[in-house]
Amino acid sequence: MRHTGCRALFGALMIAPIVALIGGLTAAPVAAVPGEQTEFGNLCIRAQVQTANLDAAAFARKFGSVGVLDHTDADAFAQSKPHVRPLTTMRFDTVEPGTPGLPKQVRCKGKSADSIALEYGTGVVGGEGDCAKVNRQTLTEVANQLWPFERDALVHQPGDVVIDADQRAVSGPDWLLDFPAATKDAAGRLHLQSKSLYVPVNTPGIPEEFKGQHYCTLAAHSYVKRLLLGQAQL
Repeated sequence: MRHTGCRALFGALMIAPIVALIGGLTAAPVAAVPGEQTEFGNLCIRAQVQTANLDAAAFARKFGSVGVLDHTDADAFAQSKPHVRPLTTMRFDTVEPGTPGLPKQVRCKGKSADSIALEYGTGVVGGEGDCAKVNRQTLTEVANQLWPFERDALVHQPGDVVIDADQRAVSGPDWLLDFPAATKDAAGRLHLQSKSLYVPVNTPGIPEEFKGQHYCTLAAHSYVKRLLLGQAQL
């Protein structure tokens, strides 16, 4: 496991290119992962913010940054749990074959909104979101970052891509099973897939350490871009 520590919540916002001001802090345009230029600098940090509807600016001012631990060992990742304090997500990337280490799929282990509210108060989170929303923003970010010559070369238009609803896992082992990052329907339209495991804190009949989790399996930025350009295999 390589420990990236608590990457700053305002580490990066690089969308074609935009420098954001959140809570008076300037977000530097830094891509934390090859091919990944995303709000908050890391897809799993953004997934945590979006699934918990976290008030990112208020949380950063009061409690500090949201962090991420990058795992390179699948077994270690399977045994890991996200931390509520300091709020830290777990990440594992599946690399796209034939590329120089570009992620194809990203698995993120985050905390549920209700568990964050219990620890920090209800004012920093909203209702629980879904993983499909995270994929939707990834598609938007990728589309906004395309160069003009890439737009001319698109095989699939971003507006034609379908964001499918989450496939809901029933357990951790179920969530860890192989799952497609994207599919194509009979009409040739691309579908971005997400798989979630959501366990509220009031879930009965399970050990406490399994409660208060929200996990997402997501399509990686570089893979979505290569799909749009017809350069990646499903």
